[in-house]
Amino acid sequence: MRTRTDTQIEGKIINSDEFHRKATQWASRVRALAKRNTAAFTKGKNKPYIYGSKDKNKKGEKYTKWHKHGEIEPLLSKSISYKIKEISGITDSIKIQFPRHGVFRAYGVGNGQPISGGIAKKIKRSMSDWADNPIDQNIEKLADIASEFYGDQVCINAHNALKINRL
Repeated sequence: MRTRTDTQIEGKIINSDEFHRKATQWASRVRALAKRNTAAFTKGKNKPYIYGSKDKNKKGEKYTKWHKHGEIEPLLSKSISYKIKEISGITDSIKIQFPRHGVFRAYGVGNGQPISGGIAKKIKRSMSDWADNPIDQNIEKLADIASEFYGDQVCINAHNALKINRL
């Protein structure tokens, strides 16, 4: 016995604009949590640091290995951002961005840490998963958002295929 196929998809369908909106909300929340985590850093920079004030190369020009002369290293809490990449109008990836010194802070190393032969002797600063924790705590929500969108796309494509095959 043949069963009849329903020709309508019921319920709310998540389109690419809604997917982008929800992904943006997710990224904004993760950024806010990461910023809140960096507020707990009471030691270290409390104002931007200008590079190149002491270092000079062989020609006498001011420089540093990683930064241009005069470049300002922003406070970590004020420099966390995100970017959402789209491919063919569909959200493809979310990138959480922060300055290089944020990685050093996560590992508990940096200025003021004693080093001998390239190895830290005694770490004065504690490690902090200031960036990883917000992502880890919210990754399931992002997975739900993506599965809702891509699940709807599968249903739409299958439904359209049924309609085409019937004609």
